[in-house]
Amino acid sequence: MKDYKALKTASKTSVSKTNEGIYFLTTKNYDRKSGDVLSDSVEQVRIDDLDRRISLISADITNLTSEKADFEQLKTDLEAL
Repeated sequence: MKDYKALKTASKTSVSKTNEGIYFLTTKNYDRKSGDVLSDSVEQVRIDDLDRRISLISADITNLTSEKADFEQLKTDLEAL
């Protein structure tokens, strides 16, 4: 979840676990215009879904790091001309 750390620090989101081992993420909601408190949103979270997302992000980071290195090398070669 994007911004989870910031929301947790601001006490605007929390996690819970049932006796059956099901995880939930509860997030406070506010009206953007008035600032009034709205109903909390609650979503079930699965560890295997998080693992998949983490793997995808890690692969993206690896690919982007490689692409960045290629562009840096091209820039260096062009500047050397």
